[in-house]
Amino acid sequence: MNAAVATMVPAHARARAYGYFTAIYGTAWFLGSVLLGALYERSLVPVAIVSTAAQLAALIPLFGAMRAIHASTAER
Repeated sequence: MNAAVATMVPAHARARAYGYFTAIYGTAWFLGSVLLGALYERSLVPVAIVSTAAQLAALIPLFGAMRAIHASTAER
């Protein structure tokens, strides 16, 4: 992901962008782990459902980013 951040942010702002990205990524990872841990105490079925839903939801920004990258390379 560092390479992706580097291509999206100007050189003078990369250090701050890396910091923000890492902070958000780490916080989201922690909260996701807490959620899955709480669900695991109940049953494995909710864990599987939430994990699958999160992965499917992650496809939305992925495809958006791919479309934006494709559009920017097509303009060149």
